[in-house]
Amino acid sequence: MKAAMANEVMFTIQGPSVAAQHVKGGKFRLLGSWGGKRIPSLPDVPTMKEQGYDAEFYIWAALFAPAGIPQEVATKLRQTSRQIVQDPEFKRVMDNVNTPIDYRDGVEFQSFLDTDSARLAQVIRRMGKTQ
Repeated sequence: MKAAMANEVMFTIQGPSVAAQHVKGGKFRLLGSWGGKRIPSLPDVPTMKEQGYDAEFYIWAALFAPAGIPQEVATKLRQTSRQIVQDPEFKRVMDNVNTPIDYRDGVEFQSFLDTDSARLAQVIRRMGKTQ
């Protein structure tokens, strides 16, 4: 973003939390979002797929623990994580920084991870960056 603001590059790819303030301030124009659906706080910005590009990419965060973690600890971590993302104040803060929440747990997250990993592996192969 810094290079784009200094006119050192013609475009940049950023997450919504970084770009939104500059777009709303009139310094940048969003050309598209790379997720599978439009960003709720930026509903007029079409996805790359809507524009005919086969591009889908996500910036995500997850909570991982060692394979041997006791089940009661894993359960407590999952319950606490779920409570946090459902908290109205947390939602408000995430909305304020244009960061959509898409909480997934267990099998649902594993399915997303498998799909996203396969998608990224395909991109890397197309780029010829495999060894």
